[in-house]
Amino acid sequence: MANNNSLVVFEPENIQTIAEIGPVAIKENNVSHDRCLEAGRSLLARIQREGMNDQLDQDIALYIEKAKKTVKKMNDKRTPVTKLLDAIRTSFTALEADVNPSSKGSIPAELQEHRNRYAAAKREEQLRKQREEAARQARIQAIQRYTLDLEQSLITQLNNHIVGMINSMTAVMDRLSLDNYDESYNNINNIAVELQEDWINNLKGTVMIPTGLSTSDCKSIESDVKNKIRQRCHDQYASEIGDYRADILDRMPSKRIELQRIAKANEEEAARLKAELEAKEREEAARKERELREAEAAQKAAQELAAKKQNMDNLFGQAQVTMSNYQPKTQVKKCINVLNPEGFMEVVGLWWSQYGCTLSVAELSKTFSKQITFCNKLANDKDNPMTIQSEHIEYVEDVKAK
Repeated sequence: MANNNSLVVFEPENIQTIAEIGPVAIKENNVSHDRCLEAGRSLLARIQREGMNDQLDQDIALYIEKAKKTVKKMNDKRTPVTKLLDAIRTSFTALEADVNPSSKGSIPAELQEHRNRYAAAKREEQLRKQREEAARQARIQAIQRYTLDLEQSLITQLNNHIVGMINSMTAVMDRLSLDNYDESYNNINNIAVELQEDWINNLKGTVMIPTGLSTSDCKSIESDVKNKIRQRCHDQYASEIGDYRADILDRMPSKRIELQRIAKANEEEAARLKAELEAKEREEAARKERELREAEAAQKAAQELAAKKQNMDNLFGQAQVTMSNYQPKTQVKKCINVLNPEGFMEVVGLWWSQYGCTLSVAELSKTFSKQITFCNKLANDKDNPMTIQSEHIEYVEDVKAK
């Protein structure tokens, strides 16, 4: 369609019309222009000399009417030319609009809309995958964290149990005397170094259940953790209790000799020897417990480090998963979608607080010209005039001669 219009506009007769009428119209309009302005300057000069009076006011009114007629005549003369020029301009701009992606209704614009909708769908798909992957990773991390904390809790209970048994054997050594030596020796010797299976089965984790894991999940994890550490618990218990029991049994004959020396010594020497022996035994018990706690802390630190590494691996995996084979280049901006008329007041409020309050009255008058015009119309309503009563607003009379 645009091509056909272009052909019509550039018909030889149209070009000839512009060439013939244009110069004549410009020349005649220049004459009308100069004569009208000359007459107007003459009236302005009279105002300067005489000031306004009734006769001059009537002469000016007549001049203004003639000026309006002059404008119409000038318009009539140039219209045939300017219409053709406008048609020429329109022909060019129509061709441009048809291929302009920014022109509504053009094929490129329609194609751009398809791209926009496709990009929005791709973005929504990507965000959905990111949400799903984030939820999956959150569950994985919750399981890993709970598993780590649960394992640490159960191991801590095992260590506390071992420390309790060690303290019990230490207490037997503390109470050892020549009178109860045989009984004490037999009690230590009869301590089992095998951890009871029921003790492990009855272990209960003292860890808070994280969000996202069900009771069933936690029971399953607890069962897995117990199976994982079961042999370790047996081995550690047998090693720690067996070694300490053997150490106690090895030291009991020496202590009996010390007790015999104490029995033969005077009261002061006996007290000193007894204090040294007890201090030595307490130091040995404290060393054993310290070694156990240090081993526990080292194991916990290693588990924490492994958990952090796993979290980093999970984050990297999440970033990889969210990348698709193709993503169109997009520009995402937030745009206000006003849901109801009251929303415009909030828009104006934000605009005013951040920008509008910095503008001058003249600048604001341009910005709010439509609103001011509407309020002026209400103020000049002959039947029901409405005005704004405010210390920030005044109404002035705009007097025009007719």
